[in-house]
Amino acid sequence: MATCPRCKGHLTESHVCPRRPLIVATEITAATVAGALVGLLLVSLFDQHGQGTDGEYAIAIGVGALIGFGIHRMMRG
Repeated sequence: MATCPRCKGHLTESHVCPRRPLIVATEITAATVAGALVGLLLVSLFDQHGQGTDGEYAIAIGVGALIGFGIHRMMRG
């Protein structure tokens, strides 16, 4: 599928570019932060005794951020 040269979104028949690139950046950042928070929340729910290491929390935040970003891109397209 073709992409729009201006906003890099999927170029469909009903495609309309957002007014400003700042709005797109804000949406992507919000989705990534929300995913990271959900990942952190899930780890803290399953690790109730606090035995998780910093690495486990970092992995959960990173994976959550990637999933949040991926879901945002799928829903936008």
